[in-house]
Amino acid sequence: MAPDKEIGWPDSRTRIQPEMLKSDVVPEAVEVPSRLEAALFRLKATLLQVKRMASDSRQHLRRFPQDLARGSQTILASSSSPLWTDERASEQWYQLGKVQNIRLAAKRLNGTVVPAGGVFSFWRTVGRPTKFHGYVEGRMLQQGCMVPSIGGGLCQLSNALYGVALLAGCEIVERHAHSRIVPGSATAVGRDATVAWNYVDLRFRCRTTVRINVQMTSSDLIVSLEGEAQEHRAGINLHCSPITPFVSKFGCDSCGRVQCFRHGSSRSAAKRRTAFLLDAAWPEFRRFVSESQAPHDAAAIPIRGKRWRRPNYDWPTADIGSVRTATITTLQFALASRRLAHQGAARQRALLDRARKLSATLAGALDPDIDNVVVSQSLLPFLWMSGDLGGRGVHVLMTGLPMASSQLALDAAAEAHPESPTLLDFRAPSWLTDYEDEALECAERIITPHSAVAALFAHKLVRLPWDLPLSGPIVPRERSEMPVLYFPGPTVGRKGAYEVREAAVMVGAKVWVRGPQLEGDGFWQGVNTEPGTFRCQPQVDAVVAPSILESQPRELLRMMAAKIPVIATDACGLVGLPGVITVPILDSQALARAILDLRSTGMSSFGRGEM
Repeated sequence: MAPDKEIGWPDSRTRIQPEMLKSDVVPEAVEVPSRLEAALFRLKATLLQVKRMASDSRQHLRRFPQDLARGSQTILASSSSPLWTDERASEQWYQLGKVQNIRLAAKRLNGTVVPAGGVFSFWRTVGRPTKFHGYVEGRMLQQGCMVPSIGGGLCQLSNALYGVALLAGCEIVERHAHSRIVPGSATAVGRDATVAWNYVDLRFRCRTTVRINVQMTSSDLIVSLEGEAQEHRAGINLHCSPITPFVSKFGCDSCGRVQCFRHGSSRSAAKRRTAFLLDAAWPEFRRFVSESQAPHDAAAIPIRGKRWRRPNYDWPTADIGSVRTATITTLQFALASRRLAHQGAARQRALLDRARKLSATLAGALDPDIDNVVVSQSLLPFLWMSGDLGGRGVHVLMTGLPMASSQLALDAAAEAHPESPTLLDFRAPSWLTDYEDEALECAERIITPHSAVAALFAHKLVRLPWDLPLSGPIVPRERSEMPVLYFPGPTVGRKGAYEVREAAVMVGAKVWVRGPQLEGDGFWQGVNTEPGTFRCQPQVDAVVAPSILESQPRELLRMMAAKIPVIATDACGLVGLPGVITVPILDSQALARAILDLRSTGMSSFGRGEM
């Protein structure tokens, strides 16, 4: 989630401002504990962990369920804090580790619904941070020093949770301050809540049902509580340990005591990597990936296209460091899709289920040191919902309009053609479109050759040129008595079939129709039609594609390469290209005028323009 001024959250939402976290305290030296003192500390911690496990078993403390569907309730309180807080090269490994640890914990926390009167426990929700669960080394404040520790950095998350719980009027059941004040952090203003599994916990009781939202952009951690609007009571019951008014010089590499037994192992500056999580291999995107990848990067693809003779998955991966595939998922869908209809809700649900499974498998390529992800649009909402893209720069390979925009276009078409059996047959769930919109809002770059998509994201666009096929010999076309048009179908409402039918009747045109008739038998009654394919191009005078939606206009590009005029809507993504005449969506009269104007100037003309 982005700051409220960027995505329009209510102005009444309370936020922890960055100024509240500033501190002018100057660090001082601190006495480093001996090995004996450290061993005693570990023994005490173990005894406290055992005691807490016994106590929790008697209390029947529970982990509340997660609901990842977006709600429409009020944001009661929100906190935003920067993820990357130390730019020193020696600390980059631990910064990456901290972000990875927060990412894993955020997956367990995001969407947690705490009922009225329920007691939320940080550790009961997050679980034990171990290597087995994917946690890595980050910095952790222990006995006065910031030392490397598995799961280090989670206190930034607990600090944020404590702050929003306070501001939302929750009763704080358990909270512990850090043993030392970290300059510039929440400890400096008493808004901190340290955690150490499992005996140092953060717990609060909610007066009404609330939902915990935890999101990570490429630069910030954003935590909020949402629920029904309420009047906060003036007094908040706090049970916390006092803040020790002492500041130390924390980092292992800044204290100068490299012989200390707790000193972190020497690490060179972390080399940040990019991962390419890819689906269908458009030629435009293949070229972009080939030019962008480096040997130390990672790739995750559905299947090795060349090995399985599937050119639509043939990505350039020979020079990349590691490649992950989802072969079983891809082959299972390929077999199942043969039993599905060409059009309809069942196919659309199957496609979404495939994207969900594919994204879950390909996310395994996202190692902690991956800080940039180039991701295909089909995978984006599921990866964003799962939290795997949090704390990383996101660059999206866009094949078409966002789902929300596509569905608005289909709604308008269905209103114009209520008789269509296909224009209203499926809509994606609102929570999925919300996640896609949120991910696109937070993405750093949108990469596409599609002009309609480019118009939506001009402020962060990387525009790729369409890959035109090689043109063969141009076959002369003789002027016929009637216009001969090619409709690269199939006959379905979203392709503009109704507008083509109406325009063909107006101008008395013959129509070559490609693909199955999905709008029902007798759709083309009254129109002179014949089955057509790309091979019919020597006989046609123009291509008509008044599409409502079009993600991959390959057939149109082939006809353009053959120097055949194309009459299309801007939804086809070809605006401004030579040989393309643009007409409005859902306007059969404009389509008819374009056909007649083109015929009056000679159907062999090959220019561009708008109607």
